Amino acid sequence: MAFVGIVILAIVLYVWGYKTSALFFMFFFITQGFNLLPEEVTEFLFISKGMDYALLILVGIVLVDCVFVKGYLKPDDFTNYLILFGSFLLVCIIYSKFFVGLGWVEIIRTCRYQFFWIVYFIFRNMTKQQLEMLLKCLYVVTTFCSVLFLLQIFFNENILLKFGFTSAVTIMGIDIPRYYNQPDMINFFAVIAVFRNPFKGAPRWITTIILVAALLGAFHRNLTGFFILALFVGFVLKLPRVKQIAIVSTVSILICFVVVFAGYKFVHTRTYVDLKTVASGNIGDVDIDLADLSKSTFTFRIAHLLERNQYLLEHPKAMFLGAGLIPEDSKKVESLFNFNIGLIEELTGQTIQLDTADISYSIMFIRLGYLGTFLNLLLFIYLMLFFYKKRENKYALSTFLFFVMSFGVSFFSWNLVLAVTYILPLICYHIVKKSNENEEEATIIKTENVHE
Repeated sequence: MAFVGIVILAIVLYVWGYKTSALFFMFFFITQGFNLLPEEVTEFLFISKGMDYALLILVGIVLVDCVFVKGYLKPDDFTNYLILFGSFLLVCIIYSKFFVGLGWVEIIRTCRYQFFWIVYFIFRNMTKQQLEMLLKCLYVVTTFCSVLFLLQIFFNENILLKFGFTSAVTIMGIDIPRYYNQPDMINFFAVIAVFRNPFKGAPRWITTIILVAALLGAFHRNLTGFFILALFVGFVLKLPRVKQIAIVSTVSILICFVVVFAGYKFVHTRTYVDLKTVASGNIGDVDIDLADLSKSTFTFRIAHLLERNQYLLEHPKAMFLGAGLIPEDSKKVESLFNFNIGLIEELTGQTIQLDTADISYSIMFIRLGYLGTFLNLLLFIYLMLFFYKKRENKYALSTFLFFVMSFGVSFFSWNLVLAVTYILPLICYHIVKKSNENEEEATIIKTENVHE
């Protein structure tokens, strides 16, 4: 009941003009209390997760703004893509209800992450200073949560919400605990810390070290690799054009040699044969230990995606609209799906059919189909191109690099399905847009003064 009070408080604060505080509460719920609140604590009536409270705040604020702000929903370049995706999502909801036979609660639970694209209109109605303050507050709280994450490794004890299992990694003969419950916003703010840190002097270096250490502290090889790639790309983009061309040309030649050599070796491996078998639909012939979670490798992820893709190819309706907005615990799952590749549910011993934290595209394909996946990715691509074009702005450069890392990590994580992956960039999108508008206004005023 207390959390319902916080929802009401957040909406009231927004109406009173304390927009940064109101949205801070929304992020509090989106990240499950900044990764500190167990799901059991937030359960209330029909509400099961902090995400539901965040959705209530979002809907409440948007309804208030629609009534009191003139032209609140006016279209612009990006909203055209939002409308396109939103229209598709509406069709999916109707299809899931009346053709698949799902309940409204099941449908909303499944697609609620997508509703947070609407926060675009809230950010558009805020000032640049408010958005920067919100980003700074979230940066500070993520740094604090990163300290807690690092303390877990030091004390070998869970502090943040437990996510999955824990293991250990051996470095120079020393066993170091490996935790997977990194702060939800760590990827974004680790990049921000390096390229657009909100602090100066000692706080800048301290927070950067903490955030980068927390990102690397989970010992995810893929996350580490793509983070280093993002740093390298950022370094190259800040160089003069001639040096950029020289470095890119050299790296491209090296990559070509690596791809040719690795590709030749790959097509002669058992893995390649297994993936071809999965793609053809003969899952029973694949030599993958599905019960061993520790062997959830790239081969496993690609096989997972190919099996879901095979389902779409065998069901033409699902190719465009997906199989429906079906939650994992729906009664429909057992009658509709019989996937063999997936993590094993500990209690039942059954293969998890829809949800996975191992790869983003399996979830997108099965629930949104090819068309929905394309329209969803189109939103990310639009933002990525926008930030690349405006890369002289440090917010734009940082967010572009975050997308470089995110697209790479998406083959090893479900990050593209999570709301924070696009909500945080939307803050920077409006900061950059408002910076450009302020510069244009200043130029116009300066020109008018010269003519006078």
